[in-house]
Amino acid sequence: MPIQLTSQAYCKMVLHAAKYPHCAVNGLLVAEKMKEKKKDTHGEPVLCVDCVPLFHGTLALAPMLEVALTLIDTWCKENNYVIAGYYQANERTKDPRLNQVAEKVAARISENFSEAAIVMVDNSRLTMSCFEPIVHIYDHHENKWKSREVTFECFEDWSEAQKITSALLEGRSYENLIDFDNHLDDLRNDWTNPVINKSVLDLC
Repeated sequence: MPIQLTSQAYCKMVLHAAKYPHCAVNGLLVAEKMKEKKKDTHGEPVLCVDCVPLFHGTLALAPMLEVALTLIDTWCKENNYVIAGYYQANERTKDPRLNQVAEKVAARISENFSEAAIVMVDNSRLTMSCFEPIVHIYDHHENKWKSREVTFECFEDWSEAQKITSALLEGRSYENLIDFDNHLDDLRNDWTNPVINKSVLDLC
């Protein structure tokens, strides 16, 4: 089952990359937990309803990642969500390729969610207008991560996602984005980003 991104999930990934253009950034994608009866629905996309920005700068710190995964997993269970994927933007602007960090974290997610995907944000295509999707999506097939064509079908509603992302970039909303690094600096910083979530909702 391929993943599909809501406006909120896509928007927060792009804002995270925009806030730290000089750094690598990463985060987790979350989907609503499927009911047992629905698990047999082959071919239906996994809708990633939100994302949780994790780190900027150094992405490979295992102890911090463990803390983040544990906390976020607990939050997911409380909200009937599941960690369904991983996103990353590399430090180099023209390098949207997968690397070991992305594959390792995604493999860890796959242990609990077999349909997990990797989304790589392509910094080189980041513009204020965001007229076209700036992501590469990888699915796990035959023990390899394989890129698939990104079309408007990869989004719940591309025109809405484009409009909202563009509006929030213009309004510099990325300055208000909180990732897990910011939370560790000051525990009052809320990594669920209620302020940005409300902005997205207001623009829908």
